Amino acid sequence: METRTGPTAAVAAAAGGHGAHLACAGRGALLLALVAVAAAVFLPVTESSCPRDNSLVKDVSKMYQSNYGREGFSHITIAGALAHGMKEVEVWLQTFGPGQRTPIHRHSCEEVFVVLKGKGTLLLGSSSMKYPGQPQEIPVFKNSTFSVPVNDPHQVWNSDEHEDLQVLVIISRPPVKIFTYDDWSVPHTAAKLKFPYFWDEDCLPAPKDEL
Repeated sequence: METRTGPTAAVAAAAGGHGAHLACAGRGALLLALVAVAAAVFLPVTESSCPRDNSLVKDVSKMYQSNYGREGFSHITIAGALAHGMKEVEVWLQTFGPGQRTPIHRHSCEEVFVVLKGKGTLLLGSSSMKYPGQPQEIPVFKNSTFSVPVNDPHQVWNSDEHEDLQVLVIISRPPVKIFTYDDWSVPHTAAKLKFPYFWDEDCLPAPKDEL
């Protein structure tokens, strides 16, 4: 039996130690990979607010829904320009709790509402004066539909004290560019542009210059 001594033995020992180190490193990398796979399988996945879902049929109950920081409000983009590739129109499902309302606002697109549930009030100002002025108060109710003229300031209000107001909203020229007013006496030139709007921010984080 050959016994290695001197430099030869040292080289062999070093090679053996290096091999053992590589084997340990390999097992460590494998362990980390297994942990990563387990995490991907078992940890909950945060649902994106910009799913970019182009499937033909969608389940509304599983679509992203948020109040966007507004108590008593819920918004679902059922068919959107940014998330779903719509070109000409966009469709929303919105629910307002008792007493809740949209901001006073206007936009340069056509807008149609279908009331699915509850009742409320459409407040409609004027675009022909320098400011919205005293709004008309127009009752809306379940199974009614109404449209808002382009650029007319308006507000949708759930004036019912007990029941939610739920509406299907269809707009043209998406994504929507909204000008908001603090009250009905604010001049149109002082209205504040909000673009992208809250439900489009995750899909379009960089504002565009054009109106």
